[in-house]
Amino acid sequence: MCGINGFNWKDEYIIEKMNSSLRHRGPDDEGIYVDEEVSLGHLRLSIIDLSENGHQPMSDRQDKFFIIYNGEVYNFQALREELELLGYSFKSNTDTEVILYSYMQWKERCLEKFNGMFAFAVYDSESKRLFLARDRMGIKPLYYYFDEKNEVFLFSSEIPPLLEHKIDIEPNKKLIKDYLLYNVSDHTDETFFGGIKKIPKGCYATFDLMRCELEIKEWYNIKYNERFAGTYEEAISTFRDLMVDSVDIRLISDVPVGTCLSGGIDSSAIACLINRKMKIKTFSAVYNGYERDESRYISIVAEKTGMANYRVHPTAEKLREDLFKIIKLIGEPFPSASIYAQNCVQKLAKGNDVTVVLDGQGADELLAGYHYFLGFYLVDLLKTLRLKRFASECYNLIKGKEYMIGIQSSLYLLLPIFIREQIFLRESLLSREMMNGSVATTEYFKNFSDCRSLGQSLEFHLKYRLEQLLKWEDRNSMGNQTESRVPFLDYRIIEFISGLPDDFIIREGRTKALLRDAMIDIVPSEILKRRDKIGYETPDAYWLKTEDFEKLLSDWFLRGEPLCREYIDLKKLRHQIKEHIHKNKNHARNLWKAIFLEAWLKTFFPNRNRM
Repeated sequence: MCGINGFNWKDEYIIEKMNSSLRHRGPDDEGIYVDEEVSLGHLRLSIIDLSENGHQPMSDRQDKFFIIYNGEVYNFQALREELELLGYSFKSNTDTEVILYSYMQWKERCLEKFNGMFAFAVYDSESKRLFLARDRMGIKPLYYYFDEKNEVFLFSSEIPPLLEHKIDIEPNKKLIKDYLLYNVSDHTDETFFGGIKKIPKGCYATFDLMRCELEIKEWYNIKYNERFAGTYEEAISTFRDLMVDSVDIRLISDVPVGTCLSGGIDSSAIACLINRKMKIKTFSAVYNGYERDESRYISIVAEKTGMANYRVHPTAEKLREDLFKIIKLIGEPFPSASIYAQNCVQKLAKGNDVTVVLDGQGADELLAGYHYFLGFYLVDLLKTLRLKRFASECYNLIKGKEYMIGIQSSLYLLLPIFIREQIFLRESLLSREMMNGSVATTEYFKNFSDCRSLGQSLEFHLKYRLEQLLKWEDRNSMGNQTESRVPFLDYRIIEFISGLPDDFIIREGRTKALLRDAMIDIVPSEILKRRDKIGYETPDAYWLKTEDFEKLLSDWFLRGEPLCREYIDLKKLRHQIKEHIHKNKNHARNLWKAIFLEAWLKTFFPNRNRM
């Protein structure tokens, strides 16, 4: 796991400054390559082959191709054997060298051979071209800035290194509007910084250094369709085998490996599958006295596996102390304090000498883990007149006592589109200017509204909701010099699940039915029977009532004129603050979004709107 930087001219000083801005991603080694056409920088967190042979930028034996790379390709050993049969010889045991030679052999088609997470750039010094690529689901980030007029092309693993250059940037109102409306941040190739974009997930880019031309092409796209023809029992067996192999290959490492353990089904499944092969350390965030604390379930899994469990206790006071640090690390606003809890868990892992950490990210989006997916399923059953199954699912939901969100979601989806949109508008803190149409929005709500089935809604979540979770995962892990690996997002699992009938995913009133049934006799039954959905939830409503955050809310929004007043209805915000603090009404979601947006503006645009 590493950090990469580059631009299309020669300047050792600036590439070193960009590297300095990324040093948290790679404390073990640093390198640059410059010639008259390009400057490349790399920071290394050593995971595979810890020797100097893994130094980057790495070149082939003829010094024609140069690569900088961030990520892990888990099937690199099999690809290496294939390349050796084709005549390639290797000087290291890294996956980096395998990726370089794979590109030399197969060009962009090499991407289809990789099983892993990656963002890399290859420079062809003869043709004067850059090739940049990103993995299927966007697990690893890659940002860029392209000014065609001035012929400036920059790229980096994170946004702050791009700001080392003198580029004109403004807050992206379109992204801020979607953030305040829909709680999303990474549903498009744009960022909160106007002019800075991402190479989209599942895409590659070529940049002609002589002509200063950028071309981006998609190489991977997931589509849900019911192509699986086997039985439910066959699906269980296949899925279990895929999960076992996905976890096993993500244990390959030359440094210590651990795993996150929240007490939910996803992280528990990973921990229990790891336990088949080895004992490793597990890491959790807990909250003593909080009604939704998951300590009980964490203890059940720890006892079942016999693996040591380390716990951290995030607090409002600590978050207030670290607020600007976490905003600078993430680089963009985020909607929930749970992102901070995730950071605390990664810090705990590093403090206990673990560098690689597995996590359950992606399972909710793949397997309908959020309760509102029940609404998509039920409405589709109703509209397609599968009435017998509709009645059966409703009965099982009521019997399981977890039916209210499913019913509410179903009713919402049956409303006319304009009413659904008005609900988002009414509940948001958008200012009048942002709401009245003078500021454009993205296609997010339209794409959401086009979902007509469970499969389409799952596809929507993989395309438009998952990437923000992966971004936070990446920043929190790399900010603590750890590498996070996500077994549920092995592309073989994604492609298998995307071909299943919807009643293999939601079944008998249960979300994640396939996972629950595949993990019988592997994960404790107390975990598999859970119907609640918590995740990395923090006591965020309570935290806003602590002395530290009451003072922050007062100083920033009640007595002050915040930087975010251009985007937020300040009168409505102030009213919600008073209701939350004094009248026991829960406005935590809106208040946290306002706090993190304001903190982001204070960090990156401190002089904006100053008279």
